[in-house]
Amino acid sequence: MSALPKKLTGLTDKLAGKARSDERPQHLRPVADDGTVPGATEPGPAVQPAPPSLLERARSEFTPPDIWSRGRPSLLDVVNHGRYGQQVPDEGLARAAAKAWSWFAALNAAVAYVWQWVTERPSRTTIAVGLVVLASLVPTARAALTVLLWPAHTVIEILTDF
Repeated sequence: MSALPKKLTGLTDKLAGKARSDERPQHLRPVADDGTVPGATEPGPAVQPAPPSLLERARSEFTPPDIWSRGRPSLLDVVNHGRYGQQVPDEGLARAAAKAWSWFAALNAAVAYVWQWVTERPSRTTIAVGLVVLASLVPTARAALTVLLWPAHTVIEILTDF
């Protein structure tokens, strides 16, 4: 082993589990009894960011989300935005309106997410269409489907009235 260069000798010692006594790990620093680190600098005052301008707020409010590469928020995130978001004060009528609107938005998102899930795979869509056709054979269900699916019902009536 003595024929090896000094760099390789240190490497083989490390691989063999032998540590040299003069080496200290670089990531460890001494800590005083009171928990402070000697020689560490104290953090400076926090820098408050400037509030966004009206143009920046409008741009962020009216820019559509990147749905191509990012997923949409969960329903819990939508409701929590109304509960705890920074768009309105923490209490008062504006917060109550934000909470109510977040539940309305979560309901709309739930309907859209279910529609997306059904139409995501051809097998799911085929089964859903089959269930709607079977349900339309029952008179009470047909009346409910007419109300719930009125745009589709109107299109079907227009196409079949010829």
